[in-house]
Amino acid sequence: MKYLTKKLFLISTFMGISLASVFSLATTAYASSFYISPNGNDNNPGTISSPFLTISKAQEKANYGDTVYILGGTYTKFNITKSDANYNYVNNITKSGITYRAYSSKNIPIFDFSKVLPSKRIAAFLIEPGVSNVTFLSFQVTGVKVGTQKQSECFRVEGNATLNQVVCHDNEANGFYFVNHGTGSCIKCDSYNNIGPTKNSIGNTDGFGAHGDGVTFSYCRAWHNSDDGFDCLTSNGANTFDHCWAFNMNAGGDSNGFKIGGYGAGAPPNKVPIHTVKYCLSANNNAHGFYANHQPGQSATWTYNSAYNNKAGNFDMLERISRNNSIDIPGTREIVHYNLTYGGNAIKNSNLPSQNVSNNSWNKNGIVVSSSDFQSLDVNQLSSPRGTNGALPLITFMHLTSGSHLAGLGCF
Repeated sequence: MKYLTKKLFLISTFMGISLASVFSLATTAYASSFYISPNGNDNNPGTISSPFLTISKAQEKANYGDTVYILGGTYTKFNITKSDANYNYVNNITKSGITYRAYSSKNIPIFDFSKVLPSKRIAAFLIEPGVSNVTFLSFQVTGVKVGTQKQSECFRVEGNATLNQVVCHDNEANGFYFVNHGTGSCIKCDSYNNIGPTKNSIGNTDGFGAHGDGVTFSYCRAWHNSDDGFDCLTSNGANTFDHCWAFNMNAGGDSNGFKIGGYGAGAPPNKVPIHTVKYCLSANNNAHGFYANHQPGQSATWTYNSAYNNKAGNFDMLERISRNNSIDIPGTREIVHYNLTYGGNAIKNSNLPSQNVSNNSWNKNGIVVSSSDFQSLDVNQLSSPRGTNGALPLITFMHLTSGSHLAGLGCF
C-alpha cells in the first residue's frame, strides 16, 4: 500500500491533478461488482447468477469504489448487526466509498422491515461516523417499527452519504435522519406516510431530518408524515433546501412543512448556521408552511418559494433574541424575497426591515392574489408519480396563468 501511494503521488505530480483524483481513477479502474437478491444466500460468491442475500455480506466483500447491485423483489430477512444502549441497527454501514443501487429501474427493490420487532429503537440503515462517500440509489424502505420507543429511523446518517431516488414510506420511523456530524445529500427522494403510532412517537417522526453538520436536499418530497416534512432543529451546519415540496402534514404531530432552525432546550453552537430555502413549495399543512422556529439569529435566506393554505401561517419568521437569550421575538434578520403565497396568513411574526422582505406577493405594490392567478389549486397533484430518472411530476398546481401579474414570484 505504501508503494502504491507513492506511485500514485508521482502520477498525480506528473499529470498535474490531485492525489485524490488519481486514487479515485485507480480504484474505479479496479472496481468490483457484487449482487444481492431476496432469494440469495450469504454462502454464495455474490455474482449476478449466485447472489448474496444481505447488504452486510456484500459490504464484507466490497471495498472503496465497488458497487453492490440490489436485484429486484422484496427483502424481508434481516439480522441485527449492531446494538447499543438505545438502538438495534439492521444494516450497519462501516466502509466508505461503496455504492448500493438497484440493478434495474424497471424492478425497484423494496426493503420491508415489518418483521424486525423493536425491543429498542430501530435504525434500518446506519452510516457510521467517519464513513464517507457512500451512495444509495433507487430503492424503497418500508415497515420500520417503533414500538414503545420515542422514534426509529430508516436511514440514520452519522457519517457522509448521498441518497438518490430513495423512497421511505409507510413506516413508524423518520425517513432520512442526519444527526451528530452527519453530512451529505438527498436527491429526488420521497418520504411519506411515516407516522408514529403512539403519543410518544407521533411528534418525532419527520420525513427528512437535518440535525448534523450540513445537508443538501434537492427535488425531494415529503407528505403525510406525523411530525414535520423537513426539520433542521439543532443543526450544527447550514442546510440547503432546493426545489423541495412538503404538503399534507396533518397526521397529528407538529405538522410544519419546513421547520428551519431552532435548538429547543439545547445550547446553540458558537456559530449559528444560516440555511437556504429556495424554489420550494409548502402546501396544506396543519401548522406552518415555512417556519424560522425560534432561531437565535437569522434562520435562512428564503427566496422563490410558494406556499398555499398552511393553517398556522404560510411564512412564520419567529426568532429568539440571541444564543444567550431565549426570549422569542418577531423575526428581524430573515431575508425573504420573491416568494408567493395564497390562502391563509401570508407572513407572521415578522418585524423585518423593508430591504429584507421585498418583492413578495404580499408586499409588492399593486399585487392582489386570487384563485384566478393559478392554473390549478389541486394539492393532490403533488403526490403524482415521478417522471423519467426521478424527475418531479409535471403538474399545474400553483403554476401561474399566462400573462399573470405574479410572474417572477414563487417556485414555478
